Amino acid sequence: MKLNELLHKKVISVDGKELGLISDMELDQCLCVKTIYVCEIKRGIARFLPWLFNDCCEKINVEQITNIGEDVILVKKERVFVDKSR
Repeated sequence: MKLNELLHKKVISVDGKELGLISDMELDQCLCVKTIYVCEIKRGIARFLPWLFNDCCEKINVEQITNIGEDVILVKKERVFVDKSR
């Protein structure tokens, strides 16, 4: 899958939650997708007047991306461990 094909695809997480649409991404040194920025799907009037509404976007570290349809990809989020001993 080419990088430009990833933009504006609908993102679904492995647990089945619909996350939104890809708006941007970050690559590592090997040109593999490391992080994607997913913005919520606009509903109602926001679809037609997007400049009036703030985007609610989420930064997601990606472990794996799978193309499951023409406009849909499945992502496996990278696990982040938090040290709670501090």
